[in-house]
Amino acid sequence: MRCLTLLLLIGVITACQGETAEDEVPQEVFVSDTTLIDTLYPPIDDFCKSIMEKLEICTLSDTVLTQPPCTHQFFRVFDYRPNKDWSAGFIVEMIPGLYGSPVHQLVVIEEYLGKYRIVNQYLGHLLEIRTQFSGYSDLLIGYNDPDVGHVAMKHVWTGNGYEPVDVEEINYHYVKPEYKDSINAIFIPAFSAGH
Repeated sequence: MRCLTLLLLIGVITACQGETAEDEVPQEVFVSDTTLIDTLYPPIDDFCKSIMEKLEICTLSDTVLTQPPCTHQFFRVFDYRPNKDWSAGFIVEMIPGLYGSPVHQLVVIEEYLGKYRIVNQYLGHLLEIRTQFSGYSDLLIGYNDPDVGHVAMKHVWTGNGYEPVDVEEINYHYVKPEYKDSINAIFIPAFSAGH
């Protein structure tokens, strides 16, 4: 009798385990990729050059002297929507010295109803691009603060553009979690390196 009860119990447990395994639906887990930005300036896609010229960031003409040429010596472009092609939008980083700025500049270009517009402009340089489930990557942008030094801030897409949300590094050292609230409370409201 004891053996029969034990066999029935094992059978019930096995049956329940079998049902659970068959009924489970595997769920996709999104894994974010992080791209660390190096110091290379690769050739720029021709489509991006044409949009940059339309927005008067640079020129494709040899006779225009009021704008820099659309070349990788002055600019580089990044994809912040990796599931889309360049026509959805891209980021342009400019070398220091263009347009009177002593530091790098970043502009985020977005396609909206068939037209291209600059939705953000920052006086900083791109450090990392982190893919997100939404399709818009998070950006880690470095800024030079005259009082503090180098500050790295995370920017997230808010629907109309990017906004700074978190100070991740100061002078190339990670901000400890216990200091995040107080440091963010100081830096984010006073953020003036872009819009």
